[in-house]
Amino acid sequence: MKPTPRILLPFNFTEGCVAALQYASQFASYLKADLVLLHCAGEEQLTPTFQSHLMSRLRSFTDRYMPLGAPTITRFCVVRNGYLRENLASVVEYHNVDLLISSPEAFLGYKASGDVVSLKEFAGCPVLIVPQEVTFKPLRKIVYSLNFHDIDTSVIQRVQALARPFGASIVLLYLHGKIETVELCQLQKKAARLKEQFPYAEMSAVFQEEEDLLEGLNDFAEGHSPDLFVMATRDTHLVHEYFSGHYRKTRAYHLNTPFLNLYQARITACSGSCLHCQDDALPFEQEYKPAATRKVQVA
Repeated sequence: MKPTPRILLPFNFTEGCVAALQYASQFASYLKADLVLLHCAGEEQLTPTFQSHLMSRLRSFTDRYMPLGAPTITRFCVVRNGYLRENLASVVEYHNVDLLISSPEAFLGYKASGDVVSLKEFAGCPVLIVPQEVTFKPLRKIVYSLNFHDIDTSVIQRVQALARPFGASIVLLYLHGKIETVELCQLQKKAARLKEQFPYAEMSAVFQEEEDLLEGLNDFAEGHSPDLFVMATRDTHLVHEYFSGHYRKTRAYHLNTPFLNLYQARITACSGSCLHCQDDALPFEQEYKPAATRKVQVA
């Protein structure tokens, strides 16, 4: 018998966490998954009485805020000493978690200035960050931003596995700097071969000329209203930038879209303008230069 999927939700009783709870419970209901709620007590001493109080509070919050129909979901409440960063990996392993769903604040609260950690070591599972303004709806369009020079086939399979229960279409979005027509044709051929290798009912490729990854996602979100953005990275830098204060102040279009961060041991930069990747001395497949936006659709 196939084991029941499990979704983990870090929860600290904020409005953002309540919104993530409502999203996660509907997501879990759609996938027939269990839900694990994790609260980390921080520096407070976790006595048996205080732990019992927090467990009771977690249950009451789920009873109060989970949507109608969601109470049929099997729920597990976990309370730990310390902070999310030091507890997340062990909870994921112990409860066999398949997916983490979180508000930006709960997931990124560990982060001090310049603090970037390995996604694999920190989370140990895919991470889906849900903006507070987003309400759940079944996924219809999933946009996977990738580099055709640096493909991990297991990531393609993960994206397709997520899309299938929803019957969602998949867009393979490649953001690139200025390139010649010949190279663009070569990339289109790579995309066509990838689609042949991993057939899926509705999977297309879009090539967009934009050296800044987040600006490219923002432009795409404005014109296409995707239900989910997917990226595969080595660490937590990109997800922090996605929800950075700069973009939140400008109310960027991509902040209306949940962000799924998968793990990939990348050999190229996430984008040509990423200073973090440059500092890590990742090899670039080319020198990127600013250019106007241009899109070419491959059927």
